[in-house]
Amino acid sequence: MATNKDPFVYSRNKDGKPVMFKGLVQAGSTQAIKRGELCTWNETTGYFIPVNAVADHRYWLAIAAEEQKASGRHELTAIRYIDFYALHPNDIFEFALAAAAAIAYGDPYTLTAADSQKLTAAAGAFAVAISVGDGNYPQEEDTTLRNQSYGLFSFNPAVTWWGNRMSQEVRGGRKVIAVAATATLKESDMYNSLILMSGDSTITLPAVKPGMDVIFINTDGLTQAITPNASDKIRLDGALLADAAALDQTTIGFWCQLLTESADGFVCLSTPGQFT
Repeated sequence: MATNKDPFVYSRNKDGKPVMFKGLVQAGSTQAIKRGELCTWNETTGYFIPVNAVADHRYWLAIAAEEQKASGRHELTAIRYIDFYALHPNDIFEFALAAAAAIAYGDPYTLTAADSQKLTAAAGAFAVAISVGDGNYPQEEDTTLRNQSYGLFSFNPAVTWWGNRMSQEVRGGRKVIAVAATATLKESDMYNSLILMSGDSTITLPAVKPGMDVIFINTDGLTQAITPNASDKIRLDGALLADAAALDQTTIGFWCQLLTESADGFVCLSTPGQFT
């Protein structure tokens, strides 16, 4: 159960203030939000909602800086804009750990299933944040880090609102998204992402936008197709395909990198002949 708790601790920015913005939320009767909850943008189209799955890093993350109540006399509960922390990498936040640990500088953490106010040790999974605190480090002649249930974190710009909407810094890394069934990707999936495809499936792309860059890989050798938006094209092996013409392949390990070519669509960078 989420509780109102502001996780902001300090900022390394010169003015000491966090980067914030106004984000749209649903009526509280539809989706209440507590102050301090990690939220995703556009998982529910057009709105911020609390994180509820480890894989929610595919959506842009922010932290609610105020509450959206479900109900209450004289309370603001309608659809509205509320304050969010944009998660600038210089802004530092305190989060509970899913499991107490002797956390060290740079330790990677990911989201926690069904808990929007905890982080989980990444253990090889895609990291949304890294530890930046030293409160559990020894103060004298000792080398043992103390276990603790909370940590200080800086968030990965590749998955944050700041990194994708307020900066170009995200261009330096890729987020990993697993797609195991027929699905329509969101715009946020199309920037600096690695899509791991499995199962017999068709992936439909959103409308092309400047700067899109995404890699698709077949992970199991089943039949998979990549279909552009109805008015977009893909250039494959030098030839420009028709509007909405799909790319197909059935071999494990085959890959295709789609880059925005123009307002009309994408170019596929891959070994010639891998996709048809």
